[in-house]
Amino acid sequence: MRSVFATVRRHWKLLVLATTLGAAAGASLLVLVPTQYSSETLVLLPPVKSVGGQPGVRNPATEIKVASSDVVLRPAGRAVDPPLSTEAIKKTVQIGAPTDDVIQVRASADSAERAEALAQAVAESEVNYLKNAASSQSSAEAQALTKRQTALESSLSTVTAEIAKTRTRLSGESPSSTSGRADATALAQLTAEQANVVLELDQVKGKQAGEDTGPDATIIQTATPATRPGTVGRMILTTGVGAALALLLVTLTLGLLGSRDRRLRYRDEIADAIGGPVVGSVRSRSQKTSAGWTSLMASYEPGSVDLWALRQMLRQLTPAGGVDDQTREVEVGEHRLVHPESLTVITLADDPRALAMGPQIASFAASAGIRTRLVGMPQHDSASSLWAACAPERGKDEVRPGLLVDTRARPKAPAEFTVVLAVVDRVQPELAQLPRTEVTLLAVSAGAATAEDLARAAVVADESGRLLRGVIVADPDDLDRTTGRLLQHERAQQVSLPSRLTGTRPPQPGRSNITGFPGNTP
Repeated sequence: MRSVFATVRRHWKLLVLATTLGAAAGASLLVLVPTQYSSETLVLLPPVKSVGGQPGVRNPATEIKVASSDVVLRPAGRAVDPPLSTEAIKKTVQIGAPTDDVIQVRASADSAERAEALAQAVAESEVNYLKNAASSQSSAEAQALTKRQTALESSLSTVTAEIAKTRTRLSGESPSSTSGRADATALAQLTAEQANVVLELDQVKGKQAGEDTGPDATIIQTATPATRPGTVGRMILTTGVGAALALLLVTLTLGLLGSRDRRLRYRDEIADAIGGPVVGSVRSRSQKTSAGWTSLMASYEPGSVDLWALRQMLRQLTPAGGVDDQTREVEVGEHRLVHPESLTVITLADDPRALAMGPQIASFAASAGIRTRLVGMPQHDSASSLWAACAPERGKDEVRPGLLVDTRARPKAPAEFTVVLAVVDRVQPELAQLPRTEVTLLAVSAGAATAEDLARAAVVADESGRLLRGVIVADPDDLDRTTGRLLQHERAQQVSLPSRLTGTRPPQPGRSNITGFPGNTP
């Protein structure tokens, strides 16, 4: 999450742009798709008939499916003017069920009159469909009752005839005889069967006589006056949603790309990559044209922060014992500035911010009163505009007082401080035919190179007999809180500060925080 947050903060301008475009897209959607009017109606469904004495149960999902089907929407589409197809109605009508017995129809249209007419047409079509379905069911039930009555009357005639035959036999038989007792039992069963048939036949005749089937479906709320949301509220909603979606999409994209980015942005990471400290961090003044480079070298004046960083860098490049055969010193105001006689600044190709470090160092030294020479060695085409600015001109030896530029390894004019600028390829770096200097630095900008790029440049410098004294970082990352002055093994020996004010002392080497063990302090 810290890495994603850092990536997002690093590209805050892109986030602002994406949020603005998302809000503009949401606002344009409101213009392209105008707000529609909506109206609604309510239909009360008929009660469910009981089955076998048990109350019927209605399924709201089934009723919604029926109201949304073609058999209901097709007649409604034909009833409005101009007519609509079933597919068009399905896109503008929403069917719901607030309760088990009520169907809600909400219709939308570009005008209030059309929305109200469409909602009313769908409700009326639903009522007509339910009435037709109920009448069809009554006709089928009547046919079934007629068939049942015919069957019962036939059974009753058969049972009555059997009863008459049994009674005739009983009149000529002895009640105590076996046949008499059997006929008496058969007569009792036939009489009971006759009573059941007569009772069921009476029920069928009662239903045929016109039993109440209950009320039909009715419209309990006609189409309400059509309304639409306020323009201001919808504008706020669409712009907010558009801005939020754009912000989320760009944030996820930046987080994904940032997790795959292997370029080094922090000074500690850069120092660990080459095993040397960061000797300075300076804001770059990169240029794109030859005239821009010439103007930079002629008028560069570092700010207070960069001025102090450049002074500290030159002091770090001198021996601890002070001035020797390979160092010089110059008076800068009331102080004396010690500097080496020569310095090589190696930069990677296609890193324009780091490329500006050589001209800025040379121009700073000249402004401090040091007669300086900047030697640009044309190692790579990516710095062709700088090489053109460094080419000597006839009749003009100095770009600014005390600063000479050249592209030759052995210039004739003497100088107190020589800065050699070399640009190497990232994949196949070379340092052939480069003049020897007392100090060699690697200049790189934050987020411009990977650890492999820096390691290849360090290996080439080492194979050519040049020991890298450190790194100068151009345009350090705003989120970088490291210094790069301590290497990884040196940072491991430092005492870590408490992350919260808990009142406890951080652990110290050689001491224990457990009472009773050696080295513990009360």
